[in-house]
Amino acid sequence: MTLLSTYSPLRRVLASLILAVLLCAPAMAAEPVPPPAPDELGRLVATLEDAKSRDALVAQLKALLAAQQAAKPTVEVTLLAHLSDKAGDLRVELMTLAIIAAAVAAAKLLHRVVDRALASGRPESRANTYLPLLHRVLRGLIGVAGLLALAELWGFHPMSLLDSDLGRQVATTLVHLAVVLVMALVAWHLLHGAIERYLTATDAEGNPLQRSGRARTLLPLARNAVFVLLVVMVVLIVLSELGVDIAPLLAGAGVLGIAIGFGSQKLVQDIITGVFILFEDTIAVGDSVKLGEHSGTVEAISIRAIRLRDGNGGLHTVPFSAVTTVVNATKGFNTAVIDIGVAYDQDMDRILAIMAELGAELQADAKWGSFMAAPLEVLGLERFDPSAMVIRAQVRTTPGDRAALIREFNRRIKARFDAEGIAMPLPQMQVRMAGSAAK
Repeated sequence: MTLLSTYSPLRRVLASLILAVLLCAPAMAAEPVPPPAPDELGRLVATLEDAKSRDALVAQLKALLAAQQAAKPTVEVTLLAHLSDKAGDLRVELMTLAIIAAAVAAAKLLHRVVDRALASGRPESRANTYLPLLHRVLRGLIGVAGLLALAELWGFHPMSLLDSDLGRQVATTLVHLAVVLVMALVAWHLLHGAIERYLTATDAEGNPLQRSGRARTLLPLARNAVFVLLVVMVVLIVLSELGVDIAPLLAGAGVLGIAIGFGSQKLVQDIITGVFILFEDTIAVGDSVKLGEHSGTVEAISIRAIRLRDGNGGLHTVPFSAVTTVVNATKGFNTAVIDIGVAYDQDMDRILAIMAELGAELQADAKWGSFMAAPLEVLGLERFDPSAMVIRAQVRTTPGDRAALIREFNRRIKARFDAEGIAMPLPQMQVRMAGSAAK
C-alpha cells in the first residue's frame, strides 16, 4: 500500500496517457501531445523496474479500463438501428409519404405548365423538339430535391457535405457545367430559330417570302460556323472545369493548324477563294451559272465547293479554286434575242407590225408580262440567209426567264403566221445541168 500510495500520481499520469493513446488515436494523430516531463519518465522507469510496483500499476490500469468500458454506452448507434428508430416514428413516416406525394404532384404540374407555355401547334417546331429534354431535366431536379428532403428527414443531413472542401468543389463544378451547357443550348436555339424564321417567313396570305440568294447562301454557312465554334468552346470549358489543363490542347491545336495549312494549300485556297466569292455575291443558291465547262443551277454551296445540277440531272461539284470565270444568268436581267426567218416574197412591213403586236400581247398577259423587264423591241432585218430573210427582235427579261419567254414568243409567231398566211421558208436547192444551161 505504501508503494501504491507513493506512485499513485505517477500511475494516474501513465493511465491517462495510455487511455489517450488507445481511445483518442485519431485526435493524437491530428494534434501531437506534448511529451511528459523528464522527472515523470524517471519515476515511470523506476516503477516498471520494480515487479510489485509494475503489478500494482497493471492492476490499476485494468481497473481504469473496466471503468471506462462501463461508462461507455452499451449499444452503438448503427445505420440499421438509426433506420429502425426512424421507421418507428409515425411523424417521420407521414412526412416521407407527404414528400413523395409532393414530388409526384410537382412533376405533373410542371409538365402541364411547360406544355402549355412552350408547346407549339406545329409538329415540326423546334420548341417541340426540346420539350422531352426539358421534361427530363425538370423531373431529375424534382427527384434530387425530393431525395435530399428525405435524407434530411431521416437524419442523414446530406447538406452537411457542402461544408467540406470536396463537397463545395463538386457542387461548384456541377453548377458551372450546367450554366455553360444551358447558355450554349439557348444561344444555338435562338440563332438557329432566327435563321429558320427569316428563310421560311411568309406574308399575310401564307405565301413564302422570296429571300435573296446571298441570304440563302451565307446564313446557313454562318449557322454551321457558329455551331462548330460553340461545340469547341463548350468542350474546352468542360475540360477546364473538370481539372484538365487545356493550355497544351490549345498549343497543339495551333501547331496542328499550321501543319494542316502547309500540307493542304489547295484546301486553304478553296476556302479563301470561296469566302471572297460569297461576300462579293458572285454566286448564290438557285442561280443559273456557267463555271468554265460546267453549267447548271447552283444547288448548294459549301465552304470549299459549289454543286451544280445541269439540265440532264447530273450533279457537278466544282472546287472554288477551279473557278476562274463565272457567267451568271440570274443577276440583274437577261436579254432574249429572237430571230425569225421569212420567205423573200413576203411583205416586210407587215411582218414587223405583227411581231410588234405579239410583243404587246405578251406584255399585257398576266403571266408572261411578269417575265418582261421592258417592252419587246423589233430591230428589223438582220441578215439574208440563202433561203430566208432573218428579222431580229429583242426583249429584256427577268433573271432566268429568257428561254421560257423565247419559246412562248416562237409558239405565238408560228400560230399568227399560219393564221395570216405568211409562209415560213424551207431550205431549197436548185440543180442546173451544164447541157441544159447551154440550150
